[in-house]
Amino acid sequence: MNPFSASATSSSPHDTQSSLGIDQPRLLLVDDEPRLLTSLYELLQGRGYQLVTAATGGEALAHLARLRFDLVLLDLRLPDIGGHEIMDFINEKGIDADVIVMSGEVGIDAAIGALKRNAYDYLRKPYSREELLKTVANALKQRRLQEANARIANQLENSEKMYRYLVDSSPDIIYTLNHEGKFTFINDRAYQLLGYKREELIGQHYSILVHDEDLERARYVFNERRVDERASRNVELRLKCHAGANQERTFNNTLMTISLNAIGMHVPDQEVKRLEFYGTYGVARDITDRKRAEEVISYQAYHDILTDLPNRILFKDRLGLAVIQAKRKQTELAVMFIDLDRFKLVNDTLGHVKGDELLQQAAGRLKECLRKGDTLARQGGDEFTIVLPELRDRDDARMVADKFLEVLQEPFDLDGHAVHISASIGIAVYPAHGESIDELLRHADIAMYQIKGQGKNGHAFYDPAMQDVSHQKIALEQSLRRALEHNELEMYYQPQIDAISGRIVGAEALMRWNHPTRGIVSPGEFLPFAEENGLMLPISDWMIGALCRDMLQWKNIGNQVRLSLNLSPQYLDRGDFFEKMRGALLRYGIAPGQIEVEITENICIRNPQHAIEQLNKLGQLGVSVAIDDFGTGYSSLAYLHRFPVHTIKIDQSFVKEIHDEHGHYPVVLAIISIARGLGLNLIAEGVETDSQARYLRANGCLTMQGYLYHRPMPLGRFIDVLRGQTLPAGVLNVLAFQA
Repeated sequence: MNPFSASATSSSPHDTQSSLGIDQPRLLLVDDEPRLLTSLYELLQGRGYQLVTAATGGEALAHLARLRFDLVLLDLRLPDIGGHEIMDFINEKGIDADVIVMSGEVGIDAAIGALKRNAYDYLRKPYSREELLKTVANALKQRRLQEANARIANQLENSEKMYRYLVDSSPDIIYTLNHEGKFTFINDRAYQLLGYKREELIGQHYSILVHDEDLERARYVFNERRVDERASRNVELRLKCHAGANQERTFNNTLMTISLNAIGMHVPDQEVKRLEFYGTYGVARDITDRKRAEEVISYQAYHDILTDLPNRILFKDRLGLAVIQAKRKQTELAVMFIDLDRFKLVNDTLGHVKGDELLQQAAGRLKECLRKGDTLARQGGDEFTIVLPELRDRDDARMVADKFLEVLQEPFDLDGHAVHISASIGIAVYPAHGESIDELLRHADIAMYQIKGQGKNGHAFYDPAMQDVSHQKIALEQSLRRALEHNELEMYYQPQIDAISGRIVGAEALMRWNHPTRGIVSPGEFLPFAEENGLMLPISDWMIGALCRDMLQWKNIGNQVRLSLNLSPQYLDRGDFFEKMRGALLRYGIAPGQIEVEITENICIRNPQHAIEQLNKLGQLGVSVAIDDFGTGYSSLAYLHRFPVHTIKIDQSFVKEIHDEHGHYPVVLAIISIARGLGLNLIAEGVETDSQARYLRANGCLTMQGYLYHRPMPLGRFIDVLRGQTLPAGVLNVLAFQA
């Protein structure tokens, strides 16, 4: 059984261990994932550590302010306060605790940020059990060594014998040189790190250890005569190992000068004192592993880990140099922006591992098409950029782009799966299409999206006319985001009529955008764009709240309505959809039986199994399901078997075909027969003529909406209409929401 639940605060079950002994290292474990936190606790339990856990950044800061810790095992991504901010708190408050970062972040920025904040080590999730235990042990070991060194420094002032012992036990090379630069003392660490015995070095000149390329810098360091703060500090040198060791190591030298006070010759009526240079004392710390780690980090900071190509930072640097050279030589260069078509489909069907393999293979093919001086970089995702310096003419860039398309059309083998992709390529040429790095990249990107919009699998050179379309899209996105912030969206309602009694039995809610300059904008003009640009989720969040608030007003005038939300597939796909819906109902006091979630048939080609799971959960809650635009999508009959359906709506495209009340319209009759046979509710949309209404009523469809009865109206007018009639008890009022 786990020692604590994943959701509970973790200080109470572990703080009790503080009574086991003050000599045990105290560790703070910080991770917002309950299973990982439990696993980490169980791994370290019973190894002589006092363990304290925190599931949030706030808990971690509270523990750090209250207790002293030797080591913090820190996840960077926390729900409230990021790991970097916690490290900043530790540094600002001078908290004496080492930090081991454990993160699933794949970007190099997270690792660099951690190391800049003096993290002891950085472990990428998932890490191995042995790696974690070794890192913790090494961190605590280093901490103990540092504490031992501090104690040793105090003891050195009182004991020459202890000084000798500690010098030889030091993790650093400690040495002294005479005024000629020859070793007069060196501790045993030189043998451990370099393979030289003490007797081999005593009396020898320091140059036998220094790498040939560093001799000039070493000459000033090893002959240091200055004292106090002016002495050389943290100078990096490479020292050679003993013959046969076949390696070289990098050392960081902290030097200070040893000087003697002497009495000089006497001058009448005045005593003169002078300092006689005796030699140099130095401490050399082995930083070889740190240098190697820095080199790896530096490389990764400028290269994409997956493809080993330059990343966007290095690409911009090389593009900047190419622009400078082109300006100097008065030549042209081309910048290409490449987006792989159909890559998302591969990722969704075969998984991210195969998607990564596809990116690696595609990068290899693209690289083979380039000259030695060209640069191919990965921008991120499935996007690549290329700079082609010193073009003879634009045909050179066109030929390279054609070659890219040709090599990418060959099938890719992903463990037996033959995958076909293409690419959309945008090209910008210096100086015609821009003279700065950002201009060239932006214009190449715009040209690439032009190809995307024209069917993909091709290339295009930038044209200024493309900018206007791009600006319009950006302006629409900015306006739509502002509409959410400034509450410019509004719900309109179109009544639904019972064909027998003529009474209003429900309504369909329609979204409107009160644009500050364009006036009322219909949903067809902005919701498709919102789907493409990730704005559908916040808009859907707003809609649920708006409709619940409106339902409260109907409730206050005695009208109980049943709300059917026709949600975007993106919103239904989101994992927290069910919780969002349930939370809104609880917050506004709406009974789940008043809600009907309306889905379109096309959702079955996205993620049908996930949709079924979400809708079944809603059914268990008491929410019903309706199919909108029935018959216009895919697998209509399959829907009726797979989904918990209660209502179907006849799409207005079928209703518009009704011109004669005595005519024969088989599609409409078939939908009515299906609904009647399965005992489903039925609603006809878009009823505009008496002939349509009479035909539908004669054939069994008794609930209608359309301009024949009412146009969409704002909430206030709709409530006035409801007040104008008394709905009979027990009538099923359906409020259908359609984006």
